[in-house]
Amino acid sequence: MKKIFYTLLVSILFIPTSCQKNCNTPVWAVAMKTAKNGEIVEGSKKVLINAIRNGADIKIGWGSKGKNHTIEHLATPIWLAILDESEVLAHLSPQVLSNIDWEHLEANYEKKEMLGQEWRVVITSKGSFDAIWYDRKHDTLIKRIPQQHSMTWFVSSSLTRTSKSLYE
Repeated sequence: MKKIFYTLLVSILFIPTSCQKNCNTPVWAVAMKTAKNGEIVEGSKKVLINAIRNGADIKIGWGSKGKNHTIEHLATPIWLAILDESEVLAHLSPQVLSNIDWEHLEANYEKKEMLGQEWRVVITSKGSFDAIWYDRKHDTLIKRIPQQHSMTWFVSSSLTRTSKSLYE
């Protein structure tokens, strides 16, 4: 009997628990998902806004399907704003432009002039996605392509408690 007890005790002490495996890994949950037209299909703006007010980390995911490839993006915004208690605006970090070699699925930087150009994006909780290409060297806008995408807003935890506005 003692042998079974000690075997069980040693097993319990050395079996890793889920926390031991994942304590340093953030838990991400969907706060809100919108269809391409901006309609909320999962979660709510209230959950998203409360998470932002509570200081949760936010990530935004979107994607598109082309003729030959699909692409999915996941980005952490560098700046968030809550507008009139009802909409969220997110700025993404500017990205240096590259060419994509779709045959080999690789980015390349052969065109050196592109290193001075950036892709900038503002995303809203209405599903709008305003992308611009900007030339830093010449301080000019190259092009602007406003779009609509299905968006998934993730929060680092399932914070649902109501928080006061940040201006109170």
